[in-house]
Amino acid sequence: MKKIISIVLAVMLVVSVAAVSAGAYNSDGDYSKLSPDGYNPADSYTVDANTPYSEEAIVACGGDLSETQTMYFQAPADWANEFNTFEGPDDSEPYMHVCAYWWSGIAGAADKGWPSGKGCTWVGYQAHLVDKANRIYSIKMPNDGGSPTVVWNNGVNGGMDDTKPIFQYGRQILDANTEGAVEGDYDTLPEGSPTQDDFDGCIQIIDYNVKRPNPLTGFDSYGFNWYVYYGKGCYGSYSTDSDNFTSRYDNCLNPEHLADPDKYHPAPGDVNQDKITDVLDAELIQKYLVKLEDLTDTQKDIADVDEDGYISVIDATRIQRYVAGICEIDGTKK
Repeated sequence: MKKIISIVLAVMLVVSVAAVSAGAYNSDGDYSKLSPDGYNPADSYTVDANTPYSEEAIVACGGDLSETQTMYFQAPADWANEFNTFEGPDDSEPYMHVCAYWWSGIAGAADKGWPSGKGCTWVGYQAHLVDKANRIYSIKMPNDGGSPTVVWNNGVNGGMDDTKPIFQYGRQILDANTEGAVEGDYDTLPEGSPTQDDFDGCIQIIDYNVKRPNPLTGFDSYGFNWYVYYGKGCYGSYSTDSDNFTSRYDNCLNPEHLADPDKYHPAPGDVNQDKITDVLDAELIQKYLVKLEDLTDTQKDIADVDEDGYISVIDATRIQRYVAGICEIDGTKK
């Protein structure tokens, strides 16, 4: 039944997402359009560095950020263009800004005159860039059932005038049901989503084998698959508490990692990359911390064993405990 509802929603939305605006209504608070200073996504047809994030909308509507789900998306490299690429904080290297919006048109859709009623969700809100090397973005949205659909886009509304240069740059994927998957709903999530009720901690990966041409623009909107996001560009089919999960690297299904040894390494903690995790790796971390050795970006990624975003003596200690047989490399007891 969940898949049927999702398909119906997708059919209803296929025209609306190509246009400049689409209606949205949430009986528990219109999270889809409100944010500080009265920002409405209708005011911004193309993303810019000041486009707000979804957290701003949720807070402005009186929502609770602890009652949200965080979803991820891997943006294709060719989504970047002159309209959505800006310098990062502190004049850091420019990067592509990606957006997402959600539609909450189930409750009150009829009496609000959807799709011409209140609310507008294009281009939506900025997604957070959480992994630049792997082009991974995240967004928070309410998980109270009021926002059942999310649509990722590259922050460019191409409109419908094919004489304008911007027309060629708009990209998006098909509408995604975000109310959760139970066992058997998705082949890519054989055990369902980690929380079952929503897709918190999951990532959408484009499936170029599934596409639907938009009747207004002629551009294809591509399908997607759901996976569990493990971090650092890795995703797979099983939740981390599943018996089928062994490690982030072993379960990683990212083809870019599998094809590029600089991004993928099968031995967590193997900082010196000699195919074995041992005390030499702990010693290398210690030397790095006192500036006696330098590490490549790949080695730094591997050295952050506890995945807290920092390389510290705790990581070296974790490796030493692992080598001594006291714990697994992820810190769990043997």
